Amino acid sequence: MIEQDRKNQSPAGEKGERASSAVPPFTKRYYRVDEVAAYFAVSERTIYRMIYAGEIKTIRIRDRIRISVKEVQAFEERAIATENDD
Repeated sequence: MIEQDRKNQSPAGEKGERASSAVPPFTKRYYRVDEVAAYFAVSERTIYRMIYAGEIKTIRIRDRIRISVKEVQAFEERAIATENDD
């Protein structure tokens, strides 16, 4: 998911594009529950359970739940570390 966002950005220097150091290209900082579920190939319900269990930290914008890129990365690292401990 995170790498996919970077792949979708076209590099500067192609026809009609100019490199600009003043404004970095836009990258997502927060994901919806369905996007995180798709990334981990699990159901949305599984992600909601993990949120309610405190395994994944979220923010709320009005009544919408968002998960930061940093939290997705941190969760993935914790999961890998736990797997390696076994």
